[in-house]
Amino acid sequence: MDKVLRHLSSGRLLRFVTSALILAIVGMQSFALWRSYQETWRDGERYTANTISVLAGAIERDFLLVESSLTGLAEALRESTLMELPAGLRQRVLFRRAGDANDFGVMLVLDAQGNVLFDDAEDDLSARNFADRDYFRVHQESSNAGVYVSRPFVSRLASAAPAIGISQRLNAPDGSFAGVAVASIRLIYFRQLFERVKLPPGGIIRLTLSDGTVVLRYPSTDGRGNVGDSVPPDPSPPERAGTADGWWVETSRLDGERRFLRTAYVGGYPLSVTVGLSERRQFGGWYLRAAITLALTVTVSLLLALTVSALATSLRRSREMERQLERMAITDSLTGLPNRRALDLTLDVEMQRSRRERRELAVLMIDIDHFKRVNDTYGHAVGDAVLAEVAHRVQRAACRPGDFVCRYGGEEFVVVLPETPAAGAELVGERIRAGVAATAVMTHGLAIEITVSVGIAVQRADDGPGELVARSDKALYTAKRAGRNRVARLETFAA
Repeated sequence: MDKVLRHLSSGRLLRFVTSALILAIVGMQSFALWRSYQETWRDGERYTANTISVLAGAIERDFLLVESSLTGLAEALRESTLMELPAGLRQRVLFRRAGDANDFGVMLVLDAQGNVLFDDAEDDLSARNFADRDYFRVHQESSNAGVYVSRPFVSRLASAAPAIGISQRLNAPDGSFAGVAVASIRLIYFRQLFERVKLPPGGIIRLTLSDGTVVLRYPSTDGRGNVGDSVPPDPSPPERAGTADGWWVETSRLDGERRFLRTAYVGGYPLSVTVGLSERRQFGGWYLRAAITLALTVTVSLLLALTVSALATSLRRSREMERQLERMAITDSLTGLPNRRALDLTLDVEMQRSRRERRELAVLMIDIDHFKRVNDTYGHAVGDAVLAEVAHRVQRAACRPGDFVCRYGGEEFVVVLPETPAAGAELVGERIRAGVAATAVMTHGLAIEITVSVGIAVQRADDGPGELVARSDKALYTAKRAGRNRVARLETFAA
């Protein structure tokens, strides 16, 4: 009992109890807030994923009907007896599928000059020319455009309705350009589709071409659907058609609202649907609860912490920060391997131990062949993924308890092999080289063939850490000059 009183009077027990209570309160409240935040986040994810799936699916189905109609139209045009049919029957044969898709605008068959050959429009289009439209020019200039989705345009018919065109090239028997079959879809179709969605306050739906051109935004800021506006391309475009990619945050330049956005492509078409939820509206209730909880927690914690020594708190936080900084200072954030600073510390210790115990020590310098070409061709995100995978394969090949693998810088890695003679180092180097080259690196939907060159140096009596690393680097460049994807070793001398 006396011992407890002495601890209490000295403040040790009181500091312990106070700290435990504060940690318990903060922990419970933080956990509750985190669970609440996660649930709010998941609600938004579920809503956008479901909404985007329904919208993309509906649009894709109608686009497929349009594409099928164009294909049927092209097939009918190839029939040699078509022009022998009466005009009414010929019209039915050509446009028999035109009514299958929702809000079909008009279907046209244009000749090689853009003049109307056939149409299902109510207006008389016999004297019209559409050679200036992008849906005509793209097929005129290229035979590989496939099914093309045009930029939004205002119809030249009496309705003057905004629409987009879906077009397909028509070829003559010799393969030359014979014209274009095009069907328009009025933008009111998309607007009516979006209006059926119960968007939460501040939410938006946006239909965008792959170049960032807005086909329609709902609700709009200009009363016309913001048709033709330009938005930045999605930072993380979906890799699979019709599936929603992850969230990202964007502040709208149109209304200044900060939103969480999710995008999915419409089938295989260069068209994407984006659903956005207002961050302010989606998390407004959570922010209020968090603020109240935080205020109460801080108040209670401050009352309890009045008995806690500021010095003890400062020292504890200082020690925690020092440990964290020490870990960060010797670890490469991309690969998770030790960094060059860690190499300096480790190599010095291992070289001293090697001399003391009269055992051999080898250093391998590894460089990824043609890595700059990978970055230039595929971008730095792919390059980073390649670096991480190569680091994993090197670490897997140098797997003895005492082996040390680090990222030396850029695309270079260093392996320290204690108690390893030259022959053993060559075996490890070859294992690393073969392990990297064995299979392609699979990342971002790509299969990238990667090789490495390896330089080996064995410690000599007069070597310092810098000299040993420099000789391994010299051996590496010997391997590079010999053609890459190989292991090279400098001659060693008796210590």
